[in-house]
Amino acid sequence: MMKRDFVKSSCGITLIEILIALAISAILIAALYRMFIRQQKTYSTQEQVADMQQNVRIAINQMTREIRMAGFGGKNDNSYGNNDIITTFTVVNGFSHIINPSKDVVTDGITHDQITVVAAYDQVAVLAANASRGDGSFVVNYEGSDKRCDQDNEKYICLNGRNNYLIKPTVDKTIELDGETLKEDHAEGEAVFLVKAITYGLRKDERGTPVLFCDENIKGGRQTVAENIERLQFRYLLADGNEVDAPADPKQIRGVRVTITARTHMEDPELKDVRRRTLTTYVDLRNMRDP
Repeated sequence: MMKRDFVKSSCGITLIEILIALAISAILIAALYRMFIRQQKTYSTQEQVADMQQNVRIAINQMTREIRMAGFGGKNDNSYGNNDIITTFTVVNGFSHIINPSKDVVTDGITHDQITVVAAYDQVAVLAANASRGDGSFVVNYEGSDKRCDQDNEKYICLNGRNNYLIKPTVDKTIELDGETLKEDHAEGEAVFLVKAITYGLRKDERGTPVLFCDENIKGGRQTVAENIERLQFRYLLADGNEVDAPADPKQIRGVRVTITARTHMEDPELKDVRRRTLTTYVDLRNMRDP
């Protein structure tokens, strides 16, 4: 009987096969990583675009709302641009028109347009008691602890949206008129508005980001409204129907066209540049219409 030798064979992986497997794995991982990075950049870009769109909406909505109020306060007698506010006060915090255009202003290296609008914007109090024609003072209840007529540039007051008076700054509830008396009777509970001049323009913040600012020209200085706003332009519709960049006589302004451009904070990798969004809107100045 013959003996058979059985040779045991063992299966294994050679070094070459290991290297091939590692190379294929590296290629797959690199592809997945590249896809992940692309998705991250796409997500980041979409997030920036959403922020940009929100910024430009916030900016234009606030501006148009306050520009639309231009000239509010008084009996709406705007014959030939002689609005009640300017007729009464002549100048409000250094501004002698309801709409005060500034063309090609350079602030922090940004060339842009600015606009200053005058109106009875802020309700600071209500009358605490009836006040009669000829009185030299009236008593109020303030709307909040921070709303006091205690600054020299807070001396322009409008009662009930109809009559404008110059007052002596005070923190007391009794407000004294400055050199005049009440023109008509006023009832308890009537609103007391502060007439302000509000300026809109562009500047750079502490990080060097271009922002839209609002300055009430009272206290607090220039406050940021929206970030990454790089262009601001105004055009003006006049009483004769013409639209101009810089009106010779601001009293003839009857409407304002606002153009604003926002940008993303960082570049879009695909565009090799920032993305931009421009909005334009027209604001009819209803308080500046001729009777």
